[in-house]
Amino acid sequence: MCTIYAAALLIGGGAGEANAATCTGAITGVGNGASGPGAGGASKKYDGTLQDKNSQVRVPLAPQGRQNLPHWSAAQTRNAATITNVARSRNLAPRAAVIAVATAMQESTLINRNDGHADSVGLFQQRPSQGWGSIAQITDPVYASKKFYDQLVKVSGWQTKPLTRVAATVQRPAEEYEGEYAKWEQSAGSLVADTWGTHAVTSEFTGCETEDGARAGNKASSAVDPVTKLRSQAPRTPAAAIRAAGRAKGMGGWYRLCELFVEQAYGTRAVHASANAHWRAAVAGGYAHPGDNRPPPGALLFYDTGQDAGHVALYLGSDKVASNDIHVDGQISIVSRKDLTEGTWRLRYRGWAEPRFPANPGANRI
Repeated sequence: MCTIYAAALLIGGGAGEANAATCTGAITGVGNGASGPGAGGASKKYDGTLQDKNSQVRVPLAPQGRQNLPHWSAAQTRNAATITNVARSRNLAPRAAVIAVATAMQESTLINRNDGHADSVGLFQQRPSQGWGSIAQITDPVYASKKFYDQLVKVSGWQTKPLTRVAATVQRPAEEYEGEYAKWEQSAGSLVADTWGTHAVTSEFTGCETEDGARAGNKASSAVDPVTKLRSQAPRTPAAAIRAAGRAKGMGGWYRLCELFVEQAYGTRAVHASANAHWRAAVAGGYAHPGDNRPPPGALLFYDTGQDAGHVALYLGSDKVASNDIHVDGQISIVSRKDLTEGTWRLRYRGWAEPRFPANPGANRI
C-alpha cells in the first residue's frame, strides 16, 4: 500500500470543524480487565509478513459530547505513555488505560503537578489526606497510575459504563465536575493506541444506530456526510484537492506512495515520511479524530496495514475515497471505503485527520 520515503523497503510483497455529534449509549464489553491486551483483529491479508497479533489490538471508545483535541507536548505524551504502560504491565485491557489517561487529562492536563486544590498533587491530583499515598509517592507517575488502577478495577462494570461515570467514581470530584472527564475520551484513545503498539487502532462504539440502521464501529458507515466545514491548512482547499484526486483516477506510478499522493492532491510534497508518521503527528497536534467514522469530504483517512508505513487515502464524500494500489498496483482508483476495510487488503481503520500541510514547492503530478 505505502512505503517509507528515503528508506529501503525491507519486506517485499505483492500487488473547518469536526463533527461532534455523538449519542450516549454504552460500549460493548471489552473483558474483565484481567485478560491481557484484548482480542486482536481477525486475520488480514498484508503486503508482507504478519505482525505479532498482540500489537494488533483494538482500543474501544464511546465518546460522549463534544471532544477536546488539543496539542500535547512531548512531556505530556510521555506521561500518557507511562499511564498506558502501567495498565499493560498489570495485564489490564486498553479500556482501562483510556479511562486513566482521560482522567489525568482532566485533572492535570497530563502534567505531573506538585500543587493543586487543597493538597492535591500529581497526574491524577490525588490527595495524601485521602489515603492515596505521600506527596513523594503520588508525584511518581508509575505509583500514581498503579493507585488509580487499584480503585478502577473495584468499580462495578467499569469496562462498559460511560468513561466519565467511572472516572468520577474513582476521583470523587464535586458534583458539578462529574461530567468533565467525557470530553477527553477521543484524545485519550489516540494516545493510548499510539503507546500500545504500532498496529493498535481505536474503534468507536456508542451502542447507537447510524442513519442507515448500521451499528457504529470500525466498519465504514454509509450515512450521509456530516454538514460541517473541514478545517484545512494547505496550499489547496479541500474542494481543490478532491478535484485533483479525481483527475488522477487511473494514473499509474503511485506504487506504495499513498502519503505522497494525498500530499500532492493538497498541492505540496515530502512533508511526512509515511502515513503512520503523518498519523502520529496528527495525534500529537490535536487534529486527528481517532475511530470517528463520519469524516467530512476532503479528510485524510488513515489505516493500519500491519506494516510500519501504514496507509492514507483521501475522502471524496458519499463514502468514496481516492487511493493507490487498491485494484491495480501503482494506480489511483476511486472506490468505496469498504473496499479498503472489507476488500482484498482488509485494512484496519485508525480514524481521520484534518489536512495540515505547509507549502513545499516542487514537481506535482496532479
